[in-house]
Amino acid sequence: MNDQKTYQETRAQTISKKLTRRNFGVSICQTLAEAKEQALSMIQEDKTVAFGGSQTLGEVGIIDALYLRAQPIIDRDLAKDLEERHQLMKQSLLADYYLTSINGISEEGILVNIDNIGNRVAALTYGPDQVIAFVGINKLYGNLNTTIDMVRKRTAPLNSFRLGLQTTPCIKTGSCGDCLKEECICNIISLTRRSALADRIHILLILEEAGF
Repeated sequence: MNDQKTYQETRAQTISKKLTRRNFGVSICQTLAEAKEQALSMIQEDKTVAFGGSQTLGEVGIIDALYLRAQPIIDRDLAKDLEERHQLMKQSLLADYYLTSINGISEEGILVNIDNIGNRVAALTYGPDQVIAFVGINKLYGNLNTTIDMVRKRTAPLNSFRLGLQTTPCIKTGSCGDCLKEECICNIISLTRRSALADRIHILLILEEAGF
């Protein structure tokens, strides 16, 4: 085992204990493929699954795998217009399982997320019976302030480019401008310091980089 892998496994074990103390379920996965298989084993095939926008979910390939086994899915990306998309996002709050990523996890085990209209953080905090969050090792940051800074100043601008935004300062300069633009995707900053229901939020902590 090389030094880099040993280091990442040590970090994962340390943060896993802190997350467990905060009532989060945690599984450490060596690879993206292992995380996908772990999630598939956790999700009952007759239950409804919904998901939020996430680069990580695409990299893991979990949605395609669920479609292949004919899983009931609430898929906002199949909406014919914006109104139907919003209705599907509301229906997602009643799904049996919700799949997402986490923008950042602090060294204390606090989950940090930034959202546009709040559908993803709403599902994380309340609604679906089970939340499964795929988190690459690159999402583990320092203390809470550092984690918020990284999510705002790095993750959010990268997502703005991914989404093809046009007018926000981060698109024009590459860094957060604390803007109030209509296109702003940083409208909601959510901190989840503990799960009220034990193991409702299950984190698949992946020892590979995933998402940003």
